[in-house]
Amino acid sequence: MGFLDTEINKSLYIKILIVSIVLVIVYLALTMSSLLICKSYTLGPNTEVLSIDPKNSIEEVEDGEISAHIDLIEHKKNGKTVEISGWAFREGSELDSINASYVLKHQETGKMFLMRTQMEENINLVEDKHKKAGLHARSLVLGMPKGAYDIYVLYHNDSEDILAFTLISFELN
Repeated sequence: MGFLDTEINKSLYIKILIVSIVLVIVYLALTMSSLLICKSYTLGPNTEVLSIDPKNSIEEVEDGEISAHIDLIEHKKNGKTVEISGWAFREGSELDSINASYVLKHQETGKMFLMRTQMEENINLVEDKHKKAGLHARSLVLGMPKGAYDIYVLYHNDSEDILAFTLISFELN
């Protein structure tokens, strides 16, 4: 029981406590910033790439038509964030969880970045079953090269991913 009987120096205890608190704060800051930064994305082996036709519907795939639309793109000149809002859904699939993300593809280099999305209600959709198809993403642009980006919607389904080009681009300054 020698360890328990040892007296703890008050100043050493305070130093250990302060260092522990600083380490926890740094860890939380790094974790929160990693949630806001776009991650690099590469196409998987089961990813099908489609494009949207002019009536805002993505080509027909096996289990039903996929529809997607971008309502808002906001990136201010010299800004540190990009914000995208819109919606995406597949006919006949449940919308109880987030099943789509945004992918930004640099037009010159072809490098892709995945934006984390939040599911939200979308007032622009008429049918009640599609109200929860709204997607909203806000990410920091740290580490992303400047230039023109194409916006894609990545729709996740059980064993396949469908990457759909929305025909919309924006300039990152």
